Amino acid sequence: MLQRIQTIYLLVAAAALGLQFLLPYATVPAGTLYDASAAFADGVFDLRDRLEMLIISGIALFLVVSAIFSFKNRPFQSRLTSFGMFAAAILAVSLTMQCYSLVQEMGASMPNIHYQAGIAMPALSAFMLWLANRAIRKDEALVRSSDRLR
Repeated sequence: MLQRIQTIYLLVAAAALGLQFLLPYATVPAGTLYDASAAFADGVFDLRDRLEMLIISGIALFLVVSAIFSFKNRPFQSRLTSFGMFAAAILAVSLTMQCYSLVQEMGASMPNIHYQAGIAMPALSAFMLWLANRAIRKDEALVRSSDRLR
């Protein structure tokens, strides 16, 4: 059902994945030389700067929204949530590697990168998907145990 706790977790995960399209990952102050990296060409490093991260984020968002509306089939919902969690984890690792490589690429020429709220969204969505998957499995175990009692 849509009023279960796993739906709340899935909605928060979908919101976190959706916020990545709006929130930047990192910014550099105006007037700083940012010729060293194409990601900071506009002064902002966000999801639109890397195509592979944009595709993975879209896939994860699609999986989470699909899992929200597949509440009648809990095993399928659990699988969708697991795949979404895997995609969010890949996104978080990819984002970490991208940020690390950007810092290494720029070196001492840009010591003042300001990380924004968008950088935490993949990890938040992966955690919320883990909680949702745990709640889905607990709900399925409860239904199976009540079926045994009949």
